[in-house]
Amino acid sequence: MYPTEMTREQRLVLIHLNNRLFEIEKQLKNEAMEIINKMDYRVEDEADWINDYEIECSVEFYQKEDDDDLLAEFSEGLSLLKPPNLSLLASEDNWNDQQIPDMDHPDQDEHHCWFYHQLYDHTKIEWEDILRIGDIWVDIQLVLQHHLKFP
Repeated sequence: MYPTEMTREQRLVLIHLNNRLFEIEKQLKNEAMEIINKMDYRVEDEADWINDYEIECSVEFYQKEDDDDLLAEFSEGLSLLKPPNLSLLASEDNWNDQQIPDMDHPDQDEHHCWFYHQLYDHTKIEWEDILRIGDIWVDIQLVLQHHLKFP
């Protein structure tokens, strides 16, 4: 079932999910920028053993009725948040590539954040299953790296 075939209540659930995912993006971006600033300082310090790092997050979506039932997941690289204004996360860009019309203004497209777009377009989840999402887990992974070039 495509969103335009859903009831108003179902569409409101999707809109609420999109809004919540946008809030997650903003918080995640703030957390990642704090880590990046600290790690950049360490990488630039020649006395520090760490000379590179990677940051990634995973986002997992679980069913309402059974919080052990994983419905969808994706990963997002966060090391690329430098500079932060070029990031896809928490941008004002509209990632609605499905031309789903706004429920109250059908002459314009509904605004979709990056994670919402990732969910419906880059995972294999169906719209009906998106309506069943009850829990969202976000994990941030930091990999500290040391590289030594040996003759």
